[in-house]
Amino acid sequence: MIFNNDSIDLMIIDLIKPYSSAWKKEFEKLKNVLEAALLDLGIDIQHVGSTSIPELCAKPVLDIDIILADKILLNEVALRLEKIGYFNRGEQGITGRFAFRQNSVYAPITSIKQIWQEHHLYVCFADSLALKNHLLFRDALLEDITLVNRYAALKMELVNQKDMTREAYTKQKTEFIIWVLISRGLEASELQEIRNANS
Repeated sequence: MIFNNDSIDLMIIDLIKPYSSAWKKEFEKLKNVLEAALLDLGIDIQHVGSTSIPELCAKPVLDIDIILADKILLNEVALRLEKIGYFNRGEQGITGRFAFRQNSVYAPITSIKQIWQEHHLYVCFADSLALKNHLLFRDALLEDITLVNRYAALKMELVNQKDMTREAYTKQKTEFIIWVLISRGLEASELQEIRNANS
């Protein structure tokens, strides 16, 4: 596909890359380090977002959810993540989902100084809508290549639209996500909350 570079926010084009199997491998390496840091806390770690879907074009930024069943452990999880190079940005308006960002390309810090792929790390309460949204949408795509193809086509269509902005791009992707989540049984109030979080 040819991009119309004269009439689009070039930053959007720069963000979208063809699927790479390296993304899954990098997630697995990160998961091992994170599990070691949080070993005794009864957490689960999931690869979510577009980089978790084979053959789907995506920003090459991994989305990782650390699932916390026991909310009382949040402070301990945050302290341990901070020790290995993340800073806590809090819920950022999304209840039950706490964003952590790398302090440097070397986070998570290990005994071997390693540059990691950029990733967004979230600690999610097991009963949070944010986690439900991530997992339901990911699993729907993993189960249906037709949805993957439709989502990929939408992304490419959006980045080719004249005067596309990142805000408009996100909003239109959100409507596709909502359409998929409707088929997964989310309630109207949950869908509206997702729309609000992405507006």
